[in-house]
Amino acid sequence: MKKDGAVGMQINCVSNLIRRSIDLRIAGMPGEKLSRMDSWIIHYMLDHQQEDVFQKDVEKALAMTRSNVSKAVDQMVSKGLIMRSPVDYDARLKKLTLTPKVLEIHRQIEGEIAEFEKLLVEGFTTRELEQFKDYLERVAHNINDNAKRQQDERKRRDF
Repeated sequence: MKKDGAVGMQINCVSNLIRRSIDLRIAGMPGEKLSRMDSWIIHYMLDHQQEDVFQKDVEKALAMTRSNVSKAVDQMVSKGLIMRSPVDYDARLKKLTLTPKVLEIHRQIEGEIAEFEKLLVEGFTTRELEQFKDYLERVAHNINDNAKRQQDERKRRDF
């Protein structure tokens, strides 16, 4: 990867490398075959076990579209990894709940994630990591702000 390349291109290249690496790690795990999306959703739900988790929470946390998350959740339900359950306070809502099957897989996933995180940050100082996270947060903020401005402009033009 060239240092003088466009930032967006470099981020895309790193993203592709991360995806491929995760896919290889997941494919090598024994037992139920999980997709990369399955792993991220499970990881998110495990981090938020004390809360009711809904599909829109997953969409927001993973910055994914409703259709992609809906498809992934449907597949995970059919694999017996998660369940959709009604909540008492709103009949329209279905919370997502992990099944016992997932909890068995959890240790393997956590081990793979921990190893991969070590690989990602190898050679960085604590200060460099904090700066890097700040930079990524700023990039995400810039993208989100731009998307909001574009939506607002479209709304004004459509009226």
